[in-house]
Amino acid sequence: MKARILVAALFSLSALGTCTAHAAYPEKSVRLVVGYAPGGATDIVARLLANALSDKWGQAVVVENKGGASGMIATEQVVRAAPDGYTLQLAYTPEVSINKLVFKDIRYDPATDLTALNLIASAPLVLAAGPSKGITSMEELFALKGKASELTYGSPGVGGQQHMAGEVLRKLTGMPLVHVPYRGTSLAVTDLVGGQIDLFFATTPPLLGNIQAGKITPLLVAGEKREALLPDVPTAVEKGMPELQLTNWFGLFGPKGLPQAIKDRINKDVMAIMSDKAFQNSLKDKGLTPTPLSPDAFSKFIAAEMIKYKAIVRETGIKQQ
Repeated sequence: MKARILVAALFSLSALGTCTAHAAYPEKSVRLVVGYAPGGATDIVARLLANALSDKWGQAVVVENKGGASGMIATEQVVRAAPDGYTLQLAYTPEVSINKLVFKDIRYDPATDLTALNLIASAPLVLAAGPSKGITSMEELFALKGKASELTYGSPGVGGQQHMAGEVLRKLTGMPLVHVPYRGTSLAVTDLVGGQIDLFFATTPPLLGNIQAGKITPLLVAGEKREALLPDVPTAVEKGMPELQLTNWFGLFGPKGLPQAIKDRINKDVMAIMSDKAFQNSLKDKGLTPTPLSPDAFSKFIAAEMIKYKAIVRETGIKQQ
């Protein structure tokens, strides 16, 4: 009897110690991994969130850019990390909902090897034209059908949402669009401005400065509502292409197996940040819509996204790599 009481007491003390340790999280700096080069929308969201979490936690939240392989290098690093809350990922749509559909050699399953924490923001894709062909409207783009041997469009990687957007546009219009993949959004934008590629789909944040400077021209918002920062740019629905409605989302993830206490702490603090007007405005100023979701709702959202993109892959004929 005494032995059973002693074992129970030791178990209770052990559990108390574990809870106390988790309650103290974070006790050191946290890595926030991003799968793309600095300057893209994912990186912008990550840095805004990292700054806010650093202030709230009193610990540095350090953004690490691990570009390459359509975000899979970064995601694999997070999947292999210890589930202690000190390695997190700010990922966007393709890393979680698309890569498994288009890469045969992916070494993890985003649905089971990541812990979905919070949805942070979203933004529809915008089709922008560089100076190479002098295109300033969708009508001028359509006028090139049958005249141009090819029109190049960039993306941050094979199989991503921007790649899919280009293939949906090609299928809908019959335009001679040729895909040019890059290692990140900022690299593609540089070539768009320089005339090395003709077109590029991206969210507003990495395009806005060059749009305002007159270096590139927004042609279309891939959604049903016009963008607040681009009020004169028509939507895909307005142009008779309701199929071309693709919204990027940006969310916070950790490795599988995160203790519930740490998940709860992160969720509580992120949702508090998301309710702050100043943080909301910092997203809106970049052309992003605050889209707060807690873990359960975020997981259901991701499941629906996977179903949607499976259909798009099938319909566009994007091949597995």
